[in-house]
Amino acid sequence: MTKSIACAVGLFAVVAVAGVARAQTTHPVEWKVSEGGNGHWYELVVPTTRITAADASSAAIARGGSLASIGSVSENRFVFALSSTDPSRWTIAWPGATQIVGPWIGARYLNNAWQWSDGTPWNFSNWSPGNPNYLPDESAVLYMGEASGPPTDMWNNLYPNYQNWGFVVEWATDCNTDGIVDFGQILRGELADDDHNGIPDVCETSITGVLPPSVPSQGGVTITINGRNFPDNPTVLVGGTPATNVVRVSATRLTATTPAGLPGMTSISVNGFTLPDAFYYRPECGSDLDQDGEVSAADISIVLLDFGPCYPAPVAAPTTGPMPPAPFDSPAPASDAPHQR
Repeated sequence: MTKSIACAVGLFAVVAVAGVARAQTTHPVEWKVSEGGNGHWYELVVPTTRITAADASSAAIARGGSLASIGSVSENRFVFALSSTDPSRWTIAWPGATQIVGPWIGARYLNNAWQWSDGTPWNFSNWSPGNPNYLPDESAVLYMGEASGPPTDMWNNLYPNYQNWGFVVEWATDCNTDGIVDFGQILRGELADDDHNGIPDVCETSITGVLPPSVPSQGGVTITINGRNFPDNPTVLVGGTPATNVVRVSATRLTATTPAGLPGMTSISVNGFTLPDAFYYRPECGSDLDQDGEVSAADISIVLLDFGPCYPAPVAAPTTGPMPPAPFDSPAPASDAPHQR
């Protein structure tokens, strides 16, 4: 972009943007394979307030997708057509000038190279004349013309903290490898998405239960965690504390050794998915649970009402060394000894 326009970015937060009051979101659209597309889904998102490139990326991920990555002339035309459904929104007023600004897409300048935020290989670009420039500061990308006029499908790099009016989300994931993008199957009701995050439930790590239902709070007990889609190298937290000896038995079962924890209901987490109140941590018998300085009937009531049976304190192991003789031990008489009268 031109240097005069670039210098105005910091002032833009207080400048009105045409069309922002009419915040809206388009419906997701599939670029159909039958029409020469890739089967991915795209959506132009227009928040009620302007948004930076980083926040736009986070918002796209929260929807189960990513900012759009563009790999060909035809894909660029498709995404641009979706983005330019309301051309009046593109016109912004700079101090003493106007500019044509489109939505964010997923290109980023990192480590001295242009990359797509979803990891798609960089094999296509459509820069407007004179761009990209002012690197590495202007490290984000949007559709943008260099002067007043109709929107174009060319790209311009801009400061990532610039507050733009919208962004384009792309859904491309096929987690169940059936050859169909998952997002479309969610929209058609073919795959459940109960948490409404754009990712099919069958593809997400989840926990259905833990056995046994209660263990001593001193830790050191092997538990079995049942669920689905457990990763190859899972991280297990028990009440926020890492478990040890974690073994992935299968995609639906893990075993782990519990750490010590506070008595009460305890959560289990596997790679970010948390099952609250997964099982009981039972207190040691004789614990001062009400912390009044003595073990009393009140503590016993807390155990019975809140935790169930307590677990006994560990029994000290016997000392090593020779065993003493049994009392009144004496040699038994020989079987052929004569009986005395």
